[in-house]
Amino acid sequence: MAASQTPRLIGDRYEVVDFLGEGASSRTYLCIDTVRDERVAVKELRLENLDDWKSLELFEREGAVLARLDHPGIPKVHDYFRLSAESTSLFIVQDFLDGESLGDRIGSGLMLGRDEVRQITLDLLDILDYLHGRVPPVLHRDIKPSNIIIRPGGASLVDFGGVAHGWRTAEHDGHTVVGTFGYMPQEQLLGQAGPSSDLYALGATLLHVVTGQQPTQFSFDSGRIEVPANLPVDRSLARLIEALLRPAPRDRPQSAASARALLLDTSPVTPIQGQRSGQPATALAPRLTSAVTISHGPRFVDMSDPFRDPKGEYADVYSNLTNPLFPRRRLWSQGVHVIWALGFGMFSLLSLGTAPLVYASKIRRRRANYLGVFQTGDSTKGVIVSVDEGTLYATFKYEFSVAGQAYAGEMEYAQEMTQFWGVGDAVPVLYDPEDPRLNCFVYR
Repeated sequence: MAASQTPRLIGDRYEVVDFLGEGASSRTYLCIDTVRDERVAVKELRLENLDDWKSLELFEREGAVLARLDHPGIPKVHDYFRLSAESTSLFIVQDFLDGESLGDRIGSGLMLGRDEVRQITLDLLDILDYLHGRVPPVLHRDIKPSNIIIRPGGASLVDFGGVAHGWRTAEHDGHTVVGTFGYMPQEQLLGQAGPSSDLYALGATLLHVVTGQQPTQFSFDSGRIEVPANLPVDRSLARLIEALLRPAPRDRPQSAASARALLLDTSPVTPIQGQRSGQPATALAPRLTSAVTISHGPRFVDMSDPFRDPKGEYADVYSNLTNPLFPRRRLWSQGVHVIWALGFGMFSLLSLGTAPLVYASKIRRRRANYLGVFQTGDSTKGVIVSVDEGTLYATFKYEFSVAGQAYAGEMEYAQEMTQFWGVGDAVPVLYDPEDPRLNCFVYR
């Protein structure tokens, strides 16, 4: 719309100062609220330009949802109106956030400092924690650089035109795809979305920020965005980006709080021989060399309802649970496996045969501790919150919730499992429904 066509006054209250931009069926103006004497952004939806009524539904939802939100990183809605019953335009009046969009900052060629990127990430995770913490959760569904405003007081998230109130399945939005290709996850293409969908979009946005390349420019041959191993950021941010961009929603951090914990975790990741100094390692992606190749990893397993037979369908899962050093399916390379077995055998000889006895005792204790919860426990999803590496074993501490109550647990598995699991990773948890403090996590 040309500047000459811009109205001078909207609703006898909002004096138009500038034309900010437009989409297929909407325009946004910078206005002065003549009653409150402050600048506001006024978004207009023109009904005659609608291709279908879905745009009207989304516009009305944007106004209704934003009016109930109160967060410094989200523009506050002050008014939602139609000029008259005959009018073909609807308007949303909201805070005008004076700042530069992250998309414009990337396009300008001006570099962002590492501390600045980290702070922007924390700001956005705080906003998502607020949105997803509503009941039901509020989903943005279109996070990308152009919808993030950089301001002196912190980053803000704007353009809630694709907002959804509650978990979305294909039935909610029919065949309408909401989001931006490259930034939205695969499940959103199918009309499904949850909090982890917004987190994926944040990961794609961060990848764009730190590389200067749009997500669509990266290889997708493996069925996912292949994140470069040498991202020019610190290890924790590289680990977060990789975790957020996992294709399966259940494999991503399940909340903004979990993602924040992953970003703030500064525990060292010990590189194996052959890894280049300074190369960031991720929480799940194996750290590979030409000499040692990891062909498989632990698989997330959906446990059926009780009763579970330790010798039946989940025999391998039970074996992995009770035999922590030697999983049923070898997860690391043949070379590492041989070295591990030889080392354990040598240690057994040096200990005059006591090592196997000690390990056999450990297996018996684990069977005694976990058999009941394995057979009859309820299942849920937990998130690893810390990893403590040792010589033979690593201790994985995790959290999960039951009926809104948070619980914690810890498990010992082979130290080599740190190649696959890290802070923020989702794990399947079994717990005693009578006392959830009795719990464990398993894998296949």
